[in-house]
Amino acid sequence: MSTSTVTQSVRPSATLDSLPPISTHKPHDFETELGYVRVSDDGIALGPSTWGKTDHEEDRDQLVPVTIHDVRPRQEAFSLDKNGFRIVKHRTVMNKDDYLDDENIKKTYYPDLEQMIKAALGASVVKVYHHLLRHSSSPNPESSVTLTRPFYKVHVDSTPNGVVETIKHFLGPQADTLLQKRYAMINAWRPLKPVYKDPLTYLDASTVPDEAFIPRELNMPDGRPSLKSTAVKVGEGHMWYYLYGQDVDEVALVRCWDSKDGVAKRCPHSAARDPAMEDLEDRESIEARCLVFWDE
Repeated sequence: MSTSTVTQSVRPSATLDSLPPISTHKPHDFETELGYVRVSDDGIALGPSTWGKTDHEEDRDQLVPVTIHDVRPRQEAFSLDKNGFRIVKHRTVMNKDDYLDDENIKKTYYPDLEQMIKAALGASVVKVYHHLLRHSSSPNPESSVTLTRPFYKVHVDSTPNGVVETIKHFLGPQADTLLQKRYAMINAWRPLKPVYKDPLTYLDASTVPDEAFIPRELNMPDGRPSLKSTAVKVGEGHMWYYLYGQDVDEVALVRCWDSKDGVAKRCPHSAARDPAMEDLEDRESIEARCLVFWDE
């Protein structure tokens, strides 16, 4: 890992007024612990993850000390193909209150995001098929959408086979033709206000060997079928990053899978607790899962 010791009280708790403005920003790295999957001697996950249990589950996850490095001074140096994540500037047509309406998100935000991803990545087809809104604590009673807490486990949102099945499910008759092209699943993560508490963090894909990825079930509530996801086992040399004070016009594109060889195929990620920011306002964010295709 990028560090072996965590000191939870390195800095006093911050207030919004005490934070440096982004224009004079110096890198804000921090130390924390993240939940990696526990594995058997055969390399199998010791248990499924459970929807709604966003913190580690002691019998099947282990907390590992890590250092999270701030990319703000050098964010242009990181790319999807090399690192598995990228920060894109994009001013959406949505206002914060627009996200209270689930149908408005689908009608307005989805096509807005699809056009941005096409332009940023040179893609020929983009399909946004799902979204989640996350809030660090209490849901908004005025919202028609379901709010989910940040997820503090190291994971990838799907599996290689799961991506193919998702394409077939959502794109129907087009799927067979599109699967002959280069295809990818990307998570587009946007804050609904500047984020200091519980930021999304990215594990540099170039520091994670293939054998670290562990297929894992995600158990769903209310008798719904379980989902397929990918966990990550602890290893040496993992490098973690985030964007300090990520604002509403800064979208993190995080790769869940890419069919092309020779590129970073998937980027593990996790929400993380910065001890210095625990007393700040709750994080509010939207993540949209996107199917992306290129004429390659």
